[in-house]
Amino acid sequence: MTTDVEINEYCAKIEMWTAGIVTVGKKGTVIADVRAEAVVVKGGEIKGPVTSRGPVSLEKGSRIFGNITTPSLIVGETQHLVGMVVAGPRAAELLAEIEEALGPKPKPAGGPAPQPKKVPA
Repeated sequence: MTTDVEINEYCAKIEMWTAGIVTVGKKGTVIADVRAEAVVVKGGEIKGPVTSRGPVSLEKGSRIFGNITTPSLIVGETQHLVGMVVAGPRAAELLAEIEEALGPKPKPAGGPAPQPKKVPA
């Protein structure tokens, strides 16, 4: 079953996964890892990675702050994109190769941050 999602307000989640289409309206802000069949940003904003099995479309005034993985990217005028784009029929496969080449992500330290050493004057 596919479920299309339309966001026209502030929405913060860890993940937003659907087999349908995610549409972010002009007043919409999504803070999440977005995975969908297709993604359409109609002047709204996504903060987080976007992975789509179909096209990702950025219309006028749209903003994405995160990496995009998609077979095709449609970009309108006056939009903002901050992140890496992996596009083409093998996009997901290429992204996996890039992440493998970069190695494992460093884990955050569990203790307090180290203090700077004092140097005598």
